[in-house]
Amino acid sequence: LSGLLLGKVDFFLEDGAEVEGLLGSREVRRRVGTKTVFSWPFPEAATVAQELRVVGESSAAMGTAPDIWNDMLGILVTVVPRSWWRSPRFSRFLADFSQPLVKATDTLLRWTSPDNVGETHAMRIDVVGEDCNNKNNQVVSFVQGHESFRRCVGQSCAEFALDLLQNPSPGVQLPEQRYRETEPRQRILSKLRNIPGTFAWTNAVVLDKAPRGPTDLKRALQIANEQE
Repeated sequence: LSGLLLGKVDFFLEDGAEVEGLLGSREVRRRVGTKTVFSWPFPEAATVAQELRVVGESSAAMGTAPDIWNDMLGILVTVVPRSWWRSPRFSRFLADFSQPLVKATDTLLRWTSPDNVGETHAMRIDVVGEDCNNKNNQVVSFVQGHESFRRCVGQSCAEFALDLLQNPSPGVQLPEQRYRETEPRQRILSKLRNIPGTFAWTNAVVLDKAPRGPTDLKRALQIANEQE
């Protein structure tokens, strides 16, 4: 399934979800909007679900801009045999080949971006639960947006490192393990939401209905099953 195009996803909450204190949902809709995503094997799809004792499906996807990069990856994943992707030589060749193209695209996006950054980052998380009493879906969603992906990652890593120094804990832990409990989780989130450059942080918002998932997810799953 990795690399297969999953269709379109809205990286924003509907206007009906706008409530007092909800930061940036309309702004992330304007700056990011709806984007094509592809399946990617982020370990968090499994580890977070395990920590939260999620029952059912859990998945992760990502996308980039401009859309031609998503389309190119989708074509490569469809055409290139799976065995090639396991070859370090082929992966290195592909990375070296694409590097100048990525740099040229980054430069173009920086020139044409309204914020002169060209590396806007957005993330959406949806949790859908089922009420056993009336069988209605209960949905909680969260949206985050930052003007620079590189600075967002760097500043977040720094906050995690500082928190670890100030509140040490033994052993090696994943973030979802370290911040499993409410107090440490609120402590780190209070820092992450105030990282400079953040233009959207909605907190967890309860929605009336489940958001639209990737539009071509069922087709991608069918293709992946046929390739097995």
